[in-house]
Amino acid sequence: MMTFERFWTLTVLALLALALTGSACRRKSLAEERITPATAPMAADALKKRVQEKRSVQVRTLAAHARLYVEGEDVAADASANLIWVRDSVLWLNIKKFGMEVSRALITPDSFFLLNRVDKTVLAASRQEFQQRYHLPEGLPILQHLLLAEAWLPDMVAFQADIKDSLHRLSGADGRFLLDYRIEEGAFWLRQSTFLQPAEGQWLSQTYARYQKLPRVGAFFPYFRRLELFSPESGYFRADIDFTHIEVNVDKSFRFDIPDHYHRLP
Repeated sequence: MMTFERFWTLTVLALLALALTGSACRRKSLAEERITPATAPMAADALKKRVQEKRSVQVRTLAAHARLYVEGEDVAADASANLIWVRDSVLWLNIKKFGMEVSRALITPDSFFLLNRVDKTVLAASRQEFQQRYHLPEGLPILQHLLLAEAWLPDMVAFQADIKDSLHRLSGADGRFLLDYRIEEGAFWLRQSTFLQPAEGQWLSQTYARYQKLPRVGAFFPYFRRLELFSPESGYFRADIDFTHIEVNVDKSFRFDIPDHYHRLP
């Protein structure tokens, strides 16, 4: 299961949320926004180019605070999260409930660590084990794309383009995963990204809203997103992530120490 299973990420936030239990979740609805509808289909290569032009390459680091609203098969809770991300290097976050840390995660290109402060346990996994456990086609690269609301467009996938639900749709498959992106006309902001594994009967989807310009750079960022996950093993999970404060390209320190008395999970 994820707590970001379950910021994120994001997906990572997905991985940390199952540590939260107890209070009733305050249900949130996606922000009502005027989205420019797509009227004429675009060629897949042209749409890919417009989407890739929106990538936030000038964002080197990002530090954020967010509110989480979580629902799942056995979870109904709200919490807060702090996140530090360094491009291609590390994603660190902690989850707090009633002002106390309940979980902390660290993801690097090669490994994944999750501390559960409540149960005094630690999960350590390689990149390959992390991808397999949480049904991801990539590790840190996928989480970076989810965090920055960017489409993951691997070269081996042949994408098709059409219009679906008044949005441009860019979709394709790599043999195991089906990828589906919904893109707004004009701004070419990503409004939804979905990864499906039909053989395993599971999927992950993230919907983006409330785009605002990031501080210090010209890139736009969705301050609200809804992460939804389903697998036959864990059932349905939803996390609403509401960013309340973001700093960009400001170096931040963080710690990730594993206490000696914590039990290591297999």
